[in-house]
Parts: sequence; structure tokens; C-alpha cells
Amino acid sequence: MRAADDVPVRTGPVPVLRARVARPEPTGLRRTRLLTPLVGPTAPPLVAVVAGPGCGKTTLLAHVADASGLPVAWVTLDPALDDPDALLRHLHAACRALPWRARPDPWLTADDALAALGDGLAAPALLVLDDAHTTERRRAAHVVDVLVRHQPAGLRVVLGSRSMPAGVPSRELAGTARVVDGEALRFRTWEVDELFRAHHAAPLRAAEVAELTQRTRGWAAGLELFHLATRDRPPSSRSRLLERAGRGPAVADYLAGHVLDRLPASVREFLVRTSVLGRLSAERCDALLGTDSAARLLLAAHRHGLLTAVDAADGARYECHDVVRGYLLDTLSDRGGGAVARELHRRAAALALASGEYDDALRSSCRAQDWDAARRVLTIGGDDLAGRPGPWLDLLPGPIRDSDPWVALALARRHLVDGDLETALAAYTVAEDRAATGSGRAMVARERHMVHTWVEPPMGASSDWVALVRRALARPREPLAAAPGDDVGHALAVAVAGLVGGDVHVAARRFAAVQARAATQPVVEAVALLGEAACLTLVHDRGARDARERAHTAAKLVGAPALERLADGLELASRPATGGDGLRHLQERCVGVGDAWGAALLGLLAALGSSTAAGDHPVTADAARRTADDLEALGAPALATWARAAAAVAQVRRGQGPPPGALEADAARCGPVPHALALVALGAPVDRWGRLARAGGVPAWVRLVAWRVADRAARPVARPVRAAAPLGAPPAAGAAGPVVLEVRCLGDFRLDAAGRPVATSALRPQHAALLRALALAAPAPVHRDRLVEWFWPGRLPERGQHSLQVAVSDVRRVLDATSPGAGVVLRRVEQGYALGVEGCTVHDVRRVEGALRAADVALGRGDEGAALAALRDAVETGSAELLPQDGPAEWVVGARERVRAGVVRACATLADLLAARGDASGAVAAVRRGLALDRFQDDLWRRLVSGLVVDGRPAAAAAARREYAAVLRELGVAAPTPTPPTLAPT
Repeated sequence: MRAADDVPVRTGPVPVLRARVARPEPTGLRRTRLLTPLVGPTAPPLVAVVAGPGCGKTTLLAHVADASGLPVAWVTLDPALDDPDALLRHLHAACRALPWRARPDPWLTADDALAALGDGLAAPALLVLDDAHTTERRRAAHVVDVLVRHQPAGLRVVLGSRSMPAGVPSRELAGTARVVDGEALRFRTWEVDELFRAHHAAPLRAAEVAELTQRTRGWAAGLELFHLATRDRPPSSRSRLLERAGRGPAVADYLAGHVLDRLPASVREFLVRTSVLGRLSAERCDALLGTDSAARLLLAAHRHGLLTAVDAADGARYECHDVVRGYLLDTLSDRGGGAVARELHRRAAALALASGEYDDALRSSCRAQDWDAARRVLTIGGDDLAGRPGPWLDLLPGPIRDSDPWVALALARRHLVDGDLETALAAYTVAEDRAATGSGRAMVARERHMVHTWVEPPMGASSDWVALVRRALARPREPLAAAPGDDVGHALAVAVAGLVGGDVHVAARRFAAVQARAATQPVVEAVALLGEAACLTLVHDRGARDARERAHTAAKLVGAPALERLADGLELASRPATGGDGLRHLQERCVGVGDAWGAALLGLLAALGSSTAAGDHPVTADAARRTADDLEALGAPALATWARAAAAVAQVRRGQGPPPGALEADAARCGPVPHALALVALGAPVDRWGRLARAGGVPAWVRLVAWRVADRAARPVARPVRAAAPLGAPPAAGAAGPVVLEVRCLGDFRLDAAGRPVATSALRPQHAALLRALALAAPAPVHRDRLVEWFWPGRLPERGQHSLQVAVSDVRRVLDATSPGAGVVLRRVEQGYALGVEGCTVHDVRRVEGALRAADVALGRGDEGAALAALRDAVETGSAELLPQDGPAEWVVGARERVRAGVVRACATLADLLAARGDASGAVAAVRRGLALDRFQDDLWRRLVSGLVVDGRPAAAAAARREYAAVLRELGVAAPTPTPPTLAPT
């Protein structure tokens, strides 16, 4: 006998498997865009990650668990946990890792579990339930449902599921839950670039990233399968493999083994035959197949996570993931030599045409190779199709593409939304010549005139809204003085002028007003959303993150890649510490497609975002000045002034001398915010630039820029209370500045607060060790439970927490004794403690880590000079042992080994680069530094011997061989057969 979905019925209890309650290690790319709303004090108590197979649900859950800073209980559900008692026993076993006031008794019911979790937890905790869809329609679903509907106050819950768990929609409506869907999990182009460049260490070209993202639709499994297929291949072979990305045998095997083979045969066959439909409804599927069972099969496929429900006024409609649908279409096309597929495509085209869904009708006609039907669709729905110049254009054969007037217009619009204005103008000329009617020619001529107006603005006055927006980029103060007109275009121009002119707070309201107008076109609405997001980001509004997400969604809905890139660039610029590489990728993509405006605006975003970054200014003054020149050449002198002000800030922060004196006059003509930036760079008094910053509505942002400049130029300035985190809240105005903390953990430990050394000899040994542990992690927090486990193991939780509080008070007392008020650098952060503040903590270990990352990035883009500088910095700084006085303490061993391994790897890479440049002596010195850290590195010994031979030191090479042989004997390994020396390291 079989249970539902072919799961065997057990006659005995289901054993508690360790694999079901084991928390997986976080792997893959950590995506800040997804993590930030889900962790921290503002995170919702309930999170549901709901998406289809292979979208990266478990990866995100593991990253949330790792970043939460809370004790974690993890349960991976599966169909075998049909019995509520089995699920409760697994839940009880997983929750043993949580902090309890007293060990809980076994749970017999879901109410027992709720009562224990609500009253017995000694501290907040996190419960992760992965694969929750496997309990749907089973008896154990009651346990999950009770946890969701009656969630204990001290327990955060995160669910991973292919279908929406019961109870989550009502919690989301109440504002106590957040749902992350498959659309949010899709990798964006800059995330794909970061995945392959930083995580896989296999960087792709910008065009390859764009094609891979388009073919896989950002599907996590598809990206990983592509990496597995190309990791051992040379870059020259990628183009052929890119054509099969998201398709091919590897994807087919994955989908068959993990998805489709687990479906009932009837559902699987139904999905294959209905894959010809773009959107599926019961009526459409029954009409296609001549059946009456589609409603039941659609619900079954949706329950298994293969279909996504979409909003529709006429009833339930579904969509299939693009990659899954591609596999289903391939499966269908193999039947009957393709004849079965062509017949179904013809039926689907007729159904879509009858419903006015011309995009689907044209796609199906092309896949059926019915070119007469395709021409008929273009004749009937060409106007609608030309408004959505999507992938259907690539399905048409050459004779239709080269003759149809609607196709010509669609091609022109495709170049326009991609930002390639020069090519768009030429394409509009072709479309105007092909237009079949006078009204068609007039419409094309109007659009061509708008593009021409943007590329070459008219010299005189014009009431055209495109000309008004264009004028705002050159002379923003003029449109600001004019009263808003009645049309949407004029209102948008005034809003743009407000932003460019530096009246940011008012501009945000004006952009919102443009969106509220009923007559707003979707593309104008997308531009207004993007402008509002830029304003809210500058004023540090709490809604800035959501505004950026809305702007990206709007750009995607209107099918405007150029606006999508700007929305992504705004997101990356808002966190300059980590977004620089992504911005460079987006700029490269703009250059590749001919989007000159996009490249220049992204350069401006990078320069402005870097102005608030901690440490050295990530964007050089020369790069910002090049951006200014590009904007000047495009006819946007006001934006060029912003870029020059940012260049002046970068120049001062890098110690390259004062900016030109003429900058202030140019910035004053532009508006208050660029004027304030120029004054900050010129070292003007606080009251001058502060007044302008308040007038522009961005005092916190300008104050943070001034703080960064003052850190480099040693000028007195009113500092904010804390540095702005990459995506965090703004610094408080007018508050006292934080204490600068200098930490040295490599070699002899040293801690300086406000420029004075902290006398740790006044602390008890255990409290001094606690200070060193916090200093090692600085400025990141360490959870208090972990501190108790390290320094007071075996104590009852209450006594351990009390001992920790005493130790923290003792450390704060010593810090205050060093410099009055310095005790504030030891902060309580959620459920842990942190030493120092981001941006005010100078740390030798962080410097080594940053140098290693910089070297990897430089090598990835082929910049050997920058890589050499970063590697030398890492080797020089990281050659000493990490906190040797703490010996094999648990809290230091892991960090010590990570730093040592990173520096040893840097020594090897540095030696290779120096050897390739003919510097054999330098390569030998680098290898010896690495062997001093780890004498059991076989590859370093080989480099040493080879380098000494190349350097003309045979005696030293012979001695090195003897040392190498002694090390091998110590390890019990036979000495290798001598090989002839080579000029390059082996």
C-alpha cells in the first residue's frame, strides 16, 4: 500500500536522522540585497522563502541563519515526516541547540512545543524549517501551521518552501511576515558578475554576464551548472557553452532528477503538452488539449512548485519558470519528429490570438514555423507588439524582419530602451521609411523627434517635455523657478531639475506627485520612481531601500534595460564598501551596448557613493573627472559639476592637494548640494557647508562626506555619532564623534583608544582575554552566548551571563581610564557585544583581509601592478603570528589559521608575479616569508629551489633541497625525483 505521492507507509516510528536536523554550512554568494531586510533588529519575526526548485532557497536560509547572530535550530522536512509525532521529535532534537532555562521534556503535541518555546527559551533564537512544502496535505502540516499562526514571541521562524505555507498570507497582510519569492531570488546581472568574479574566481566579460543572465533568467541552479561545465575549460570555449546555458543535458538531468521525475505521470505529461502556452488557465489548457481535467492538474503542478500563480481578473492563471518551460518544450519537440509540437503550437497561437495576446500568438506561430500566421499576427497586433520589443523579435526569420514596418519600429524601440540612442535614431529612420500609412509615419516621426531632441537639444525655448528635462540637466535653477505645468512631462522636468539642482527633499515630493498622476505613462512612472529612489537615498530616508526595489521592478516591467542598470547602480552606490565592482560591471555593459548616458550616470553614482566610504576613496579623482568630462560632452554640465565636486572630495581624501578654486563658483551656480561638497573639499568652515546641506535636504549625507575628508586631512569637523553602515540608518546630526580605535592583533597585542594605549595589565587575565577576543572581531559583534561558551564553559546560563556583564563593565572601566568617554567603543549590539565602530576602527587583520581581496579583484581584471601592491601589503602586514599569547584558545585558532593561510597564499602568488617579471631575488624572498609561516607547504619549497637556481645561487638551492627533504622525512613522505630547474616557478 502507498500513501499520497507514492511515499511508503511506515508501521513503526520514524527515526530522528542527524541529516534532518543538521544546519548546513553557508555556501555560495552572500547577497546583501536579500539578507539585509531579513536579519537584524528590524527583521520580521516570520520569513517565508517561496520559490521553485533550484532557485537558491536553502542557500539563502543558510546565509540568514549565519548572519542572524542568534542560536539556530534547523529542520529539513521531507515526505517521510508525515506523522506529527515524527516531526515533533525532529523539532525537539533540533531545538536542543537553543538556549533553555531548563532542558525541555519531549513534546507530544504542537501545543507542547509552542508552550516550551514560548516560556522556556532563555534568549531569542531562530528556527529554520526547510522544504516545508513536503508536509503540505499531510498530517504533519498541522504542526507547521500551528507554529506559523501562534509563533512564540522570542522565536524567529524562517521557512523554505516551493509553495506558500498556510497561514503565511494572513501574517503578511498583518505586517508580521515577509515573503521572498522566486522573482526576488533571481540573480541580477551584477550579482552574476560578482558570483563568477569573486566567489568562483572565474570572471566573465560583461557581454558574457548579460547573455548568461538572460539565458538562465538568473536561475541559481542554471548558473551553478554553467560554472561546473566551464570551470576546467579555457575562456575561449565559453561562447559555445553560453548558447546552451539554461538548456542542455546537465540542466535536463537536474530537472528530471530533482523535479519532474517526482511528479505523478499525469501531471508530468500535462506540463509537457501545455508548455506551448505562455500563461496557463484551466479554460485555455482544456481548449488546447480537448480535456476537462486541467484545473485539477494545474493545482497539482502548483502544489509541487512547478507553476507560479499570477494575478488575473478572469480567474486563476499560472506561469512556468522559463528554464523549466524550456526543458518541457525540448521534451515536446522530440516527439514525432517535431510534428506533435508544431501542431500544439498552432493551436496555442490560435487561442492566444483570439484572446488578444499577440506576443504569445507570435511566439507560438514562429515555433510552429507557420510564417503566414506570424505575418497575420503582425498585421492584427503589430501596434501592441511594437510597444513590447522583447524576445519575440529574435524568433522571426530574416525576410519578415527586413520588411515588416512594425518589426522595424520595434527594433528602433529596443535600441532606445537599451540606451543606444545613436543606433535608435538610425533605426527610426528605417521605420519611418517602411511605415505603411500616413498615421504610422507621423507616429514614428514623433518618436524620432523626441530621441533627436534628447541627443541634440534645440537652441531656443521649447515646451516639449523632453527638451525641458534636457534643459534641467544643463541649467537646473531655471526650470525650478517656473511653475509646474498641467502635463506630466512638465512635472517630471521640474522634479528632475530639483534633484539636479540639489533641492533633494523637495524633488522627492515632486517625483512622488508625478507617479500619482493618472495619465502617467509607464516609462515616465519608472523614471519618476528612479528619481524618487535617488532622492530618498541621499536624504537617508528609511524607505530608500524599498524605493530602489520599486524602481527596479518598474524598469523591468516596462522592459527598459537602461533604467534597470541605473536602478541596480543606485542600489550598489548605496553601499560603497561592497558595490564598486558591481558598478564597474554595469558601466562595462553600458559601454558594450552603446549606452553612453548610462555609463556616465553610473560613473557619477560611483563617485558620489564613494564619497562616504570608509578608508581610502574607492573611486579616484581621475575617474570622477573623466565622468565629469563624459557628462559635459553629453550636454549635462550641471551633472558634470556634481562629478567634479565628487572628484575634489576624492582628491583631498587621497592627499593629492587642494581642488581648483574655480570649483566653488561653478558648484554655487548648480545648487546647494554640489556647492556644499565643493566647500567641504576646499576646507570651508562647518557653518558654510552645513547651511547649504540643510537647504538641500541632505545634512546627514554631506556631514558624513565631511567626516571622511576630515579623517584624511586632519581638519576639525563635527562628526556624526556613528558611521553609516552600507545599508543602514544615517548618522545622527550634531552628535559627538566616536572614539577612533586602533587594534593590532598580529604579533604583540596593542589597543589604542583616541590615540592612547589601553593598559590591559589592569584587567584580570580572563577579562583581558575577553577584550582581545572582541578586538579580534572588531568592529563586528560577537554573540554573548558564544562569549560565555568561550570564557565560562560549563556554567549555568544565568551565571555565565552575569560573569560576562561583570567582565564587560571591567573592560569599559579600563577604556574610560585610558581616555574619558572611550568606554562607549564597547557597545551592546542586539544579543552580543562589539568593540569599535565601522569606519572608526583601524585593524591590522582587517587590513590584511582587505589587501587579499583587493589582490584577487586586481588579478581577476588583469591589473598586475595593483595586485603586486596589494600582495606586498598583505605579506608585510600579515607575517607575524596572530595573538601568539593566547596559544590554542578556541576563539583564536580558526582566525589564526585563516589569516596564516591567506598570507601564505599571497606569498606564493607574489612569488609567481615577481618571477614572471624576472625578479628572482624578490620571488625567493616572498617564498621564504611564506615558509616562515608554514614550513609544510610543498609548492613553496619547489618555488624556493627553482627560484634559487634561476637567481644563480646553486649552493643555496642545494641547501634548500636538503631542508625540503628533511621536511618530507618528518612527514614520512618520500623525497621527489629531482627535476631540471625552470625559469618560472613550478
